[in-house]
Amino acid sequence: MGAEDAPFNNSVVWIGTPPAKSEDIGKMIVQQVIPYAGTEYDNITISASQENDKIRLHVSSVSANTMYPDLYDFTYNYDNNELIRVSYLLEAIPESVRGKAIGIAMQNEQIMGVLSTGIGGSSIPSVKRILPETAEKFYEPKTLLSVTWKDSSLSALVDVDAGQVVGVWSGN
Repeated sequence: MGAEDAPFNNSVVWIGTPPAKSEDIGKMIVQQVIPYAGTEYDNITISASQENDKIRLHVSSVSANTMYPDLYDFTYNYDNNELIRVSYLLEAIPESVRGKAIGIAMQNEQIMGVLSTGIGGSSIPSVKRILPETAEKFYEPKTLLSVTWKDSSLSALVDVDAGQVVGVWSGN
């Protein structure tokens, strides 16, 4: 067993009965769940359920220096040994970065305009990480943060490195 196996053995916990090949599947998941830059996951919890000829895997990754977990859904196909990420909700972001993203978003004219009307200005926005392959559809392939005021259906896509809003969506 090499040193690269140590984090896997210490950090992955299966909830319920692990599926066949759980060690191999767990290693594949560990390679695909990547925490926000500068943080690391303290534990990764996986639950599995059978879905037709595949296994559905729900993954929760927790970091001690963040308030929220990162959540991933995968499917695993035994026939071809393929793990596919189906969805993700990534909120394991350090509070300092979360605050910076909100501050950048609130300096945007369109965001300020909507928030100044009082619609949605009272809520604390959610901040989620957008992976490069998704961000590329709207901007460029890099990690971005989505800042969303749910009660106003207002969302800003923020490039924290550049200190700018790269997209705004409003449901109003």
